[in-house]
Amino acid sequence: MIKEIIQLLPEKQRKRGIWVAFSVLLRAILDFAGVAALIPILLVVAKQDGGRGMMLALCGAVLLFVLLKNALVAFLARVQSRYQLEIYREFSRRMFANYYHRGLLFLKGKSSVQLGHEVNYVCYMFSSCVLAPVFCMAGEAVLVLLMVTALVVWEPLAGFLLCASFLPLTGLYVGLVRKRLRRYGMEELEARRKQSRTVVEAYRGYAELEIARAFHTSLASFDQGMEFIVHNRLRMEVYQLFPFFLSEVAVVAGLALLIGTGSGDLGLVSGVFAVAAFRLIPAVRAVLNSWVTLQNASHTITVVKEGISDKLQQGTQNQTPFTLKQNIELRKLSFAFPDGHTLFSNLTLSISCGERIGVRGASGSGKSTLFNLMLGFFPPTSGEILIDGRKLTSANRSEWHKLVGYVPQEIFIIEGTLADNIALGQTQVDHIKMIQVLEQVQLKEWANELPQGLDTPLGEYGSRLSGGQKQRIGIARALYKEAEVLFFDEATSALDNKTEQEINHALETLSLQHRELTLIIIAHRESSLAFCDRIFDLDSGNIYTKEK
Repeated sequence: MIKEIIQLLPEKQRKRGIWVAFSVLLRAILDFAGVAALIPILLVVAKQDGGRGMMLALCGAVLLFVLLKNALVAFLARVQSRYQLEIYREFSRRMFANYYHRGLLFLKGKSSVQLGHEVNYVCYMFSSCVLAPVFCMAGEAVLVLLMVTALVVWEPLAGFLLCASFLPLTGLYVGLVRKRLRRYGMEELEARRKQSRTVVEAYRGYAELEIARAFHTSLASFDQGMEFIVHNRLRMEVYQLFPFFLSEVAVVAGLALLIGTGSGDLGLVSGVFAVAAFRLIPAVRAVLNSWVTLQNASHTITVVKEGISDKLQQGTQNQTPFTLKQNIELRKLSFAFPDGHTLFSNLTLSISCGERIGVRGASGSGKSTLFNLMLGFFPPTSGEILIDGRKLTSANRSEWHKLVGYVPQEIFIIEGTLADNIALGQTQVDHIKMIQVLEQVQLKEWANELPQGLDTPLGEYGSRLSGGQKQRIGIARALYKEAEVLFFDEATSALDNKTEQEINHALETLSLQHRELTLIIIAHRESSLAFCDRIFDLDSGNIYTKEK
């Protein structure tokens, strides 16, 4: 397991980890020194050497040492915590970016709740429940080793009896609970994923659940999940209490063996044994509890390892920009999903620059998938897509996207202002240009009436917008970007007839104003394709030219 953890760390963090490991070792030595500093006081008191003044002076010196030691220990603990949180931040960011860059096909095959849970919670668990326990076990193990070694050197019998009392009980505990702890950890991870999914689904589906009076089913699922999580936590707490009991039993057993077999000054030897046990009990308890936490969270190593691995090779920088002066050509294009389901094969189509082309077909025929192929989100099973003769690939699609605007059925609205949503991803906003774009999509008057104008928040997922307003914002986003190709994926299917006609009229007007603008439109309704130059029927593979 330690080898796996080290392999996960980037080279820079491995080097820093050496210094953190050194700080852990130094903390253990300081803790040992703090315990050893009590021995002179014990010896002076036991042998009655010197007066009270000398004893008090010795106590004062030891107190000053302990204060300085604890200040240094606190500093070293902060160094360790900062290192762990940097690992959390880096792994969470890498996993977030990696999942995103694995593409739309990967994201569609996964639960967004699960991915979000792994990016945030699992990465944090790796830092706090894997790395932290490893450092804790290492430091406390070094402390135990130093104390036992010192005790063996000073009084061999006491040292050996201490080992004889602690080791068998510790080994028995580890052997009995290891597999259970790993299983409990996996079960709790899955339970928390389901719990998050239940909450998100209930909030997103509020209207449907309320109308159907079905919230009780979500609440029952939530209660069931919470009951399992609470039960699992209670089981874990029982196992975490065992080290406390075992360490106390071990100390009492060690003292009994020492009294039964020891000789000489049993009072002094027992006193030193008690001082050593005083620090060994929490040390052994910390080692075993950290081990419990580590075993329970060991599944996060696998999740993080899979999440931060760069499965897909990203495109190289400084790609040659795309241009669209001639056409977009689909040449013998075929696509099948990973499960083997084939949508279409040997599809051939040429779309000229400035053309308005519609795509129609039955539900499930692959219209949206065709868009995902043309946008470079899905790799074709066979065939190719050419833009002015240049092949579109996953490596150069970011350059193609600079020319493209995309308006889906459900417009993506971030929790920000109107300006943030139109100038999506751009840090500098050109207000003059934005007002011109809003006028083109017939939103200028509405924007002027907003309480804060362009800086008005739109609410979560655009909760304050109508369907038509969302669609116009989607179009405005593409125009603000100065896209040369606009993809409309059933963008008006959820709108009423009047709003659909207004959107279609706006598109037709834009097309007449910008003859170089290429429009590719998916729609079920023939009315949405009325202004198209040609219509491609995906079911038959035929192309129909509209009469002028």
